[in-house]
Amino acid sequence: MSIACPGYYFFPMIAGYNLGIEFIRAHYCMTFYLFMFAFELPSALLCFIFRNNAAEEIRMRIPGKMYLKKVSLFLCHLFPFAVAVSFGKADLTYQQKYFILRTKWPECIEWIKAGNFEIYDYNLNPWLAVAGIGAVSMVLVVYTYCFYLSISTMRILQNFQKSMSAQTYQMHKTALLSLLMQLLLPGILIIIPLCIYMFVVVTEAIHLQGTNYKDYKLRKYIVFENQNSEFATNTQFMIASHSMCSCLVMIFSNPNYRKCLKTKIFSSFGYLLKDWRFTKKTKIS
Repeated sequence: MSIACPGYYFFPMIAGYNLGIEFIRAHYCMTFYLFMFAFELPSALLCFIFRNNAAEEIRMRIPGKMYLKKVSLFLCHLFPFAVAVSFGKADLTYQQKYFILRTKWPECIEWIKAGNFEIYDYNLNPWLAVAGIGAVSMVLVVYTYCFYLSISTMRILQNFQKSMSAQTYQMHKTALLSLLMQLLLPGILIIIPLCIYMFVVVTEAIHLQGTNYKDYKLRKYIVFENQNSEFATNTQFMIASHSMCSCLVMIFSNPNYRKCLKTKIFSSFGYLLKDWRFTKKTKIS
């Protein structure tokens, strides 16, 4: 995804440059990026449903409320397509882009000449608001359902702890905690930047017109707003690092993965140390 749509964004404008595939419009690259990115949500839900069904099998029962799980999975797999379609319709015409830049950001009007520049406005095209509000609502619903499944799974494990071995109980518990951490920590790296973007965009916490204000307090406020905008742009690294964070959480929360990683690291260092000693011994001889 970083190859398809690496970009630099200019908050509080909902705009930016696509620095990746230049022969494809930046709007299409961003739509494809959101389409692929949204598939993380049904993948996470599927993992929690699988873990809950595994716990249901411990009490020798057919997993309950399968209709609810199937419907939620079906709707959640429609989510990436709905986001892509709604965001795809949020595109603006050249005249609309020129009007936004001329009226709100006149110092940036030259940017429209670049083919990889895109700008959006939820007032001129409400489909952007539809995509944003729909995405936030769906994420909240799925996260709530995942937490419900987690609580249900933990209750089953605690009620039937005496009927299973300590190793089996610990395996189920470790897998559930690993899933929760993979949902929470990477989710925080996505939710916090998005909240910052929404705050900066909605409040328009910067003024690029370059007005020379004489009032010291007002100038101080403008500097604070510029810092907010710069901070919002810099938080892009948090979203880019969420997949790496998810992998690290999965590795360090699973004892088998930790053991394998530890073995590989020590074996690699042992081989390098052995080679270094052999080289040093050869030079001395």
